[in-house]
Amino acid sequence: MNQTVKELHKERMKLWNASIANHAKYIDTTNGLFKDEFIEYRPCPVCNTNDYLTLFSKEGGFYVKCFKCSMIYINPVFTDEALNDYYENNHPVQAQIVESSDSFYDNLYNKGLDSIEIAGSKGTILDVGCSSGVFLDLAKNRNWQTSGIELNVQEFNMARQKGHKVYNTLMENINFDSKFDAITLWDVFEHIKGGEFYLNMMKNLLTPSGVIFLQIPNSDALAARILKEKCNMFDGLEHVNLYGVNTIRQLAERCRLKVQDIQTVIPEIGVINNYLDYDDPYLGNADNKTDIYNLIDETMLNDQLLGYKLQVTLGEAK
Repeated sequence: MNQTVKELHKERMKLWNASIANHAKYIDTTNGLFKDEFIEYRPCPVCNTNDYLTLFSKEGGFYVKCFKCSMIYINPVFTDEALNDYYENNHPVQAQIVESSDSFYDNLYNKGLDSIEIAGSKGTILDVGCSSGVFLDLAKNRNWQTSGIELNVQEFNMARQKGHKVYNTLMENINFDSKFDAITLWDVFEHIKGGEFYLNMMKNLLTPSGVIFLQIPNSDALAARILKEKCNMFDGLEHVNLYGVNTIRQLAERCRLKVQDIQTVIPEIGVINNYLDYDDPYLGNADNKTDIYNLIDETMLNDQLLGYKLQVTLGEAK
């Protein structure tokens, strides 16, 4: 039986609650913000300027918007050491949700694989932040040779036990035997502080026709613009960089990468209607999940790239 949207959000609420509980040891209880020992200030991760507007605080962190390029990011942000500690000891709830869901993630993963296979050649694939390996399972079923990287020890062991070649360390610490036809990051790139550094590193790991595929939260999403800090896109710690259509294009250009395909998925129409009906956006009971006040439907929303997540396929600029 297919999960309803409300049931899926109830499951994902477990992920949210587990993440917030994991924040606790980093919080200064006197002000509700992250302790100074764990954080550092930084320039815009896209255009490298320091001129920004503070938007709001959420669960200990502050989201800001760059005046020059409109990038939205957390500032101050966790230090590399604090982030690595957080992820290595984080909960496995995300893996449990993906493993137990029915068609929701399979549909997203297969849509991404379709874009990858249209843009490049099928062969070897590396999934960065592969969790328990559900995406790699699908890729293997489509005749890809699968490898992954996962920092969380529990999830790393789950993926390895399925027969995938998996590394339990940062990408920069790995000496790969060969290059890849595709490198994927499913809901991972927003967790990476140095997006430019990692895109350049991944570009050097690609075969001549290889591609990088990203699924990331879309800061241009209609749901994010309407809900603002009530939107689960903003978690205050993990989602350090929130790209929109223009900012991910700008970053790709800095890395001499070309956007070969860009689409949005997950319209969140029911979530928006819940909120506009003065209800809990994720657990409300809005009946209408097909359009917003007869003004915009899923097709129109995705045509304007206003869906909740961006799927972006990048290839090396020639």
